Amino acid sequence: MDLQFLEFDCSEDSEGVVCWDALAQPAARHTPALLQEVTQLLAWAHRFGPQAPGPLEDGADWDFDLHIRCGQAPIQAHWHSANPTLHLSPAPSPGDEITLSLSISGTPAFAQAFREHWNAP
Repeated sequence: MDLQFLEFDCSEDSEGVVCWDALAQPAARHTPALLQEVTQLLAWAHRFGPQAPGPLEDGADWDFDLHIRCGQAPIQAHWHSANPTLHLSPAPSPGDEITLSLSISGTPAFAQAFREHWNAP
């Protein structure tokens, strides 16, 4: 599966932990599709393992860091794993252009599955 709005840069540490970083700022008309793409990605990651997301040093398979801004104003993003949804507060209006940064880190097993599923670097 290919991503349309998130283009990741990848780095790996000496212990095999992989981190993908993406920054997206599409035209306002693409905001809903970008948010849907992030939701699909996080829902897939959540299905990977029951211990996630969380600190890898505490035994989790993956973790993420998500920041969203509308202009200069931050938007709070909260991932609800029980019913895979992304809740934003305040929610952007249909005409709002957002800037979104997403970092996902994972164990070697998670990294392999992520690469295969999302056709990521």
